[in-house]
Formats: sequence, C-alpha cells, structure tokens
Amino acid sequence: MSTTTLLWGDIHNHNELGYALGSLERSYDIARSHLDFYAFTPHSQFADGRAPKGYEIVNDNWVNIQRMAADQNAPGEFTTFLAYEWHSSAWGHVHVVCYEDGLPLHFAPSLSALQDHYRGQKVILVPHHIGYDNGVDWNLLDASFSPLVEIFSEHGCSERDAGPHPMLGHSGGPAGSRFTAQHGLSMGKRFGFSAGTDNHDGYPGGFGLGLTGVRAEANTREAIWDAIQNRRTLAVTGDRIDAELWTEGGSSGSVLPSSASQELHYSVSGWDTISKVELIRNNETVHSQTPEFHITAEDGIYRVRLEYGWGPMKGYQIFDWKGSVGVKGGTLRNAVPCFTSDPFDEQRRKKFVEINDQSCSWQSHTSRGGVFSTRNGSTACSANDAICLEIEGTADTWIDLDIHCQTRQSIMATPSDWSIANAGSSQTKSYKLGELLEGRDGFRMGAAPSWVLVHRALDSSSYAVKGTYQYSGDSGAPAYYYLRVIEENGQMAWTSPIWFGE
Repeated sequence: MSTTTLLWGDIHNHNELGYALGSLERSYDIARSHLDFYAFTPHSQFADGRAPKGYEIVNDNWVNIQRMAADQNAPGEFTTFLAYEWHSSAWGHVHVVCYEDGLPLHFAPSLSALQDHYRGQKVILVPHHIGYDNGVDWNLLDASFSPLVEIFSEHGCSERDAGPHPMLGHSGGPAGSRFTAQHGLSMGKRFGFSAGTDNHDGYPGGFGLGLTGVRAEANTREAIWDAIQNRRTLAVTGDRIDAELWTEGGSSGSVLPSSASQELHYSVSGWDTISKVELIRNNETVHSQTPEFHITAEDGIYRVRLEYGWGPMKGYQIFDWKGSVGVKGGTLRNAVPCFTSDPFDEQRRKKFVEINDQSCSWQSHTSRGGVFSTRNGSTACSANDAICLEIEGTADTWIDLDIHCQTRQSIMATPSDWSIANAGSSQTKSYKLGELLEGRDGFRMGAAPSWVLVHRALDSSSYAVKGTYQYSGDSGAPAYYYLRVIEENGQMAWTSPIWFGE
C-alpha cells in the first residue's frame, strides 16, 4: 500500500484565452482555493482545421500565460504546469503539458510532427474525450509521451462503450468501441487514467466534471511529474474518492513480471455510500464488492454532505450563500468543497473562508436556470453546491449549522420575478450525528425559494471498503487489472491499471 500523499488537480481547463469564459487571473484564484495542482490549457491551434498557425487570442497572450504558470507555482503548496491544447480532426485532441517554464507554442501539422518536435523534452501529450469518432489514434499512442489518457470530463466517459455518463453533452459522437480506453488496453497499450473538467467557464475542478488524483511524494512539480510518468493516478467524476489497488511488488501504474503473484488488494474511501467496487481484469469484471459485505467499524469517523441550491424550476436568479458549521463534542477532521462551475461570474468566488478543527465557513452562489442552460456539456449537471465534512466523534456529537441565502439578480435578460426578488433568509439548525445516521433532513430557506439538504451521516462501514482477490487461472498469462468504483450518488472513480507480463 502506498505511503505517498494523494493530491488532486485539473490539467485540462479553459477560459477566455481561447473560446471559453473567465479571466486567467480568475482561473488561478479558483484553482488555488481548492486544488493541489493545475494546468491551464488554452485552445491554441487546430492543426488540420481553421487555425493551423494558432488562435490569435492565445498567440497574443502566450507571454502572459507563460508568466502566470511560472509565477503561481508554489512548491509545497500549489503546483502549476504550462500547457496548451492541440486540436485535430484526424488524430483527436491532446493537451500538451510542459515540465519547464517558458516553452513557446509549437504549431505541428500532425500528431507525429508534434511528437517529433517534443522528443527528448519533458513534455506529455494527454489524449482526451477519446470516445468521439477519431478521438484517438491508438497506433500513434506513444507511452513515452502519453503516460495518461483522460477517460472522463464534461464530455462524458470514454472508459468503455457502456455504463454511466455516455458521450451526450457535446456534438462529437458517439463513436465505435475502438475509440474507448478499454480498446486501447486490449491492444497492449499501457497508460494510466486521468480525468479533467475541460470546463469552458474557466472553473478549474468544477464538481462533477472530472478530477485527477496523483500519489506523489510531495506537492511539487518534480514529485507530481514523477507520479504522472509512473501512472500513479486515479480518475474521479467529482467526489474525491480515494481508491487504491496494489499487489506484492507494485501498485497502480506498475508493470510486473508475468510470474508475479496475481493476488491483489484494494482499499476505497468515498464520500457517499459505496454501491459497488469492481476489479476489472482484461476488461472483464472478475470480482465485485457491495455494501452487504461491509464489516461495521467503530472508528468514530463520520462523513456528512451538506447540499444547497435548488430554486424555481425555470428560475435564473442567482442565490448568494454564506454558511458555517461548528462541531461540539468532536473534531472536524476535513472539509471538502463540491462547488459546481455554474453560474458563471467573473467577480464572485466560491470558497472556504476559514477551516479549523472545530468549525468551517464558506461562501458560494447557485442558480438552477444557469446550470440547465449551461455552456458546458456535462450530462450530469447539478444546480447545487455542497461541502463534505469528515467528523471524528460519537453519536452524541453536535453539528451546528448557520446558513444564509440571498436572492440576487437574474443571470439572463428575462423579466424579473418580483415575487422573489431580493428575498433573503437565515437559518440555524443543530443535529446530533446519531440523528443524521438515521436519515437526512431538508428545509427551505424561508422567503428565499431555495433549499438545504443535510444528507444522512455515514460511518466507515458505508463509505469505506477493503478487499483481496486471488487469480486462480493461468497466472503466467499477460493481464492488467484496475478498479472501478461507484457510489450510490452516481459518483465514480477508476484506478490506473497494474500490468502483469513485461
């Protein structure tokens, strides 16, 4: 089992420097507020399309993009990478992530030419939304350039040709199974998994659009780069699910001799009840675990999700939120934001204001209409924001909630709904963990047409799973294994594979 630190980041994200929204400064503000690492990836060129020599807005601003990537890097606190996106119709899209600061844009007419240019340099090329027609050219995939393939983003899931999160949000597909990650693995390609938002609202790490986890020795460019190169990664849709797969001699990303024992161990820690953990061998599920196999653990570590938003069915009002949570008779071990990217606002910031071991406070804004007319392509839009709390305590530990909601202006040029304009409300609620273990509680925010849901509290018997699998067939045959995790709320995670057979 790994002794490294699990870090979370987004290395595929857009803003107004390209065909998206939001300033460069806003993107870095948001990334620093809740991520460990970040790469801004402007749409720089369309190799066999309308911009073979680049888009003017990116060309004109490349010096500033270079400067921000260098200046915002803070070893030990927040890691940045200079990056850009290379488009094509024939070979798919890749985001080009650079280790060094200051590299110039390169305008390559083909994927082979792009690879040739960067050969010998510390640069990776990450294929993304590969499930579209010509989304990836597996024959040209070079493990030395592409240690990772992005299998989830706002576009949907490219892991396989079935399952949740199909490629519905945009207009690029879907294509046949030969463009899925499972097909590439079946061809003998070796790559780890990543997920990135590909968000076009300039919101790095927008909840539900994809994040990449890396197991690194430290939060530095060198350590994260090493983790990516060695495929010590996992991909998640939104919840920061800690999923780990290992065996004697290696863990996710490892390539082991065919003679090595194919006894695998796994550990999963989620933020909702675990619905299923699947161990995939050569693209087939060979082992699964579901909640009935859980053994109740009285470790006193509970997880609670506080969700808020909703609003009128076709309402475009923005709701400003401020909230705080205090813990009595226990300790707040962790607080994780689940902030969606919408509604877009250049000035507002969704963020934690303060966190300590007894309380946390935060601010954000929601709008139902803004999400369901989103400019992003996710098929799993949410009108709500949330925070997830990890609390050490007992059934008698109290959670004190103080939350305020204020209706603001409409985000669209539509007639104002004067019945709810400028409506505001504050609510205070207190819950024992024991009460929340029995079920959730929801309430309306008074005159403001919005709601809050305090989800059922979970103990580790619901959100954590461990297991072991021993392959009983011909252990000398080449094989690869990875984990697929599904929570009851639909959030998912995938570990990078382990390969047997050099």
